[in-house]
Amino acid sequence: MPRVKIAKILPRISLAELFSRKKCYLGISMDNPIFEGEALKAMLLWAEQNFEQTLVIVGDYLCRFNERIMAGCNEKEAGELSIEIGDLFFSKTKGLFAEFDAEKIRLSRWREHLRGEEFQRAKKILDEFFKTNEEFRAAVEYDAVSFVKRQKKHERDLAVGKEEAIRLSSQYILEETAVFSSLAERGWTVELYPGPELRVLAEAAKGRYPGLPKGLADRINVELKISP
Repeated sequence: MPRVKIAKILPRISLAELFSRKKCYLGISMDNPIFEGEALKAMLLWAEQNFEQTLVIVGDYLCRFNERIMAGCNEKEAGELSIEIGDLFFSKTKGLFAEFDAEKIRLSRWREHLRGEEFQRAKKILDEFFKTNEEFRAAVEYDAVSFVKRQKKHERDLAVGKEEAIRLSSQYILEETAVFSSLAERGWTVELYPGPELRVLAEAAKGRYPGLPKGLADRINVELKISP
């Protein structure tokens, strides 16, 4: 079984304060192979041992932006394909999740988190910031450009031009950020993820952009390291 340990906590807090939060969420990226098999099981076990409740969010519908970038799908096609990808994930991991107490490890899908008032309010604020605040827009686009560069590094062809890829990737980040803010407002302040925090989220946690949705200031990002 792979080993799980904390690589970094943002903002920096003690372990005692972190685990006093009782609840956490784990976002599942559809294109990341670490969310499979023994590695995924190890993360779920670690979360179960350290928190009273873990909300697992399968980011299926979110990846519709990536399908438009990488496959050239239109918006409707990308949405339908992303749901199919999510269905496949649930089919493949049904047995694994059956091993856990459903009250402690709760499963959800991305679209569920786009319906609440908290999300709608946060998304409206973030969209306006993106239009009017050059520094914030630059931070979002930095992460978007990083995504595009990673695809080229791995020799994956884009189905759209670079500018359109950055635009769609920025929309991905804004939606994801709004969901994270809404989760924090609803008491899910601790995020677990086996990778580094987005630059824009790290800066938001430091209070760099006054006026952003309040949930972003309450978030705690826990970067996990998975070792064989």
